[in-house]
Amino acid sequence: MKDPEIDILIAELEEQNDMTVADFDGVVRALEFLLPDTFTASNISAQNVNTTDEAIHIADQAFPNWVVHIRGRANDKDGHWRCTLRETDSRDSDAAIGSGRSPVLAQAILAAVMRLAMMLRKPDAD
Repeated sequence: MKDPEIDILIAELEEQNDMTVADFDGVVRALEFLLPDTFTASNISAQNVNTTDEAIHIADQAFPNWVVHIRGRANDKDGHWRCTLRETDSRDSDAAIGSGRSPVLAQAILAAVMRLAMMLRKPDAD
């Protein structure tokens, strides 16, 4: 899996509010690629990653003890959610910050996890 493919998946997470299980299968494969020591086919599935509980669990597994900030406004069909993942609560001291936004809270969290994993991935991991 290449960075442009992952970028497309992140864009889908951030723009769509009606993703299918097939769409989430791509997200699962990207998480397995980006974080192979954390996620495998046996501990993550496309049927479950679309829930907020599971997305938070994924963030916790991927980046234990990192700070998760969620901001948003629930609006009928489309919310306006933002999620950031930071190593600490203090300002401007993190080497990398994962961020995601989406009309669906779980998708904002997953976008932040994937974006942060891309930043922290070793260059020779391809």
